[in-house]
Amino acid sequence: MENIVSNTTANQNIANMSGILRSSVGLNATNNASDVILIQNYLKALGYPLQSNGYIANSQTDSTVISIFNFQANNNLPITGNVNPDDACFNTLKQLNRGNASITESEDESLHQPFLTNSFLFRRNAGNANTLNVIFEGDSWLDYPVPTILDLYDTITDRNQRLNLNCLHLAKFGETTSQMYADRTHFVQYVSGYRIDRIYFSGGGNDVFPQLGRIVNAGVTSFDPSFFTDQAKLTELRSLSGDDLYQKCIVHKRFLNTNTFDRALFNSVNLSSIFSTIMRNYLGFGNIVNTYATPNTIFYMHTYDYPLFKLGVRPSIVGVDLPLGPWIKPVFDRLGIADEILRSYIIIRLLDKFYALLCQIKNHFNYYGYRFQSRIIDYRGLLNSSEYWRDEIHPNSAGARRLATRVTF
Repeated sequence: MENIVSNTTANQNIANMSGILRSSVGLNATNNASDVILIQNYLKALGYPLQSNGYIANSQTDSTVISIFNFQANNNLPITGNVNPDDACFNTLKQLNRGNASITESEDESLHQPFLTNSFLFRRNAGNANTLNVIFEGDSWLDYPVPTILDLYDTITDRNQRLNLNCLHLAKFGETTSQMYADRTHFVQYVSGYRIDRIYFSGGGNDVFPQLGRIVNAGVTSFDPSFFTDQAKLTELRSLSGDDLYQKCIVHKRFLNTNTFDRALFNSVNLSSIFSTIMRNYLGFGNIVNTYATPNTIFYMHTYDYPLFKLGVRPSIVGVDLPLGPWIKPVFDRLGIADEILRSYIIIRLLDKFYALLCQIKNHFNYYGYRFQSRIIDYRGLLNSSEYWRDEIHPNSAGARRLATRVTF
């Protein structure tokens, strides 16, 4: 995810700076403290998170060097980690700052880097014996398209920093598992070329929810009492609304007559076809990992949580809706399903069925003796309030932090 530059007022101190760089600033460069401060302030005004102190450690983890890498990648400049007197990188920095372009940092600013920077740093560190090399492949739960919103990749990597993580981010917002598998070139390159200790995989949501109209049968618009085994609990649900209702639906899902409900609500042929595609793609990635992995490699899969709490809400940035989604509520509206209990249990059952699918995949790995270990991280029921959701199907920063508490590498 690239840094986004907006047209707000830049730091006045930047606008008043003049002069040219006397020496190069960056990786393996001879640095003048005043030049370093100038570059740091330029980068900081453009939204690259670092502290301005006039110092560079000349290490691969220095925040100024990493910000230079990111700036160069974001602006199609040569990826060197260096800024030299009057070179293209320095002139671009000056030009953008003269235009008073800046972005106000948020405490939740995403930690993503452009792929060119990320992959360079991953390769540089991959051979270190004390690092834990991790590949993240997946969808928008690992790659939310708004830079000031933390996604699960950001919070997992932050929470596990004590392990000296070296992370490669391959996830792309909106991808289905079939698109991920078709776009597997980098995945194969890095799994085959480097010691990979952990793989975190997020896939399936984009296979399922955009296909909801093919999955849900038409004609059932209200929750039939035969769908529930405890009528007193059903009466309780009908007395509730909003978050209270959704929370209780999750708690009372054990009273759902699943066989009757599934036959009435789901097109089993279409759902089986979609799930078969997901399983085939997961196993495809598993086969790649199995070719190169060791018994110490761990392949993580995750469920999604129940997206009940903000149906109809679209992703947005600075209050402007993005041309994405919503994916669930329009289907319910088209099918005439206004009953909130029915909506809730359609979603709950789909996510529970997806968990069962992940269990099948894990069992396949185990039964056929795949060399790596596999884990399922179960998030269901954790984001049980609208305060944890950004839009229809994505957690906000607080939700992502909450999810990350269940991930320990």
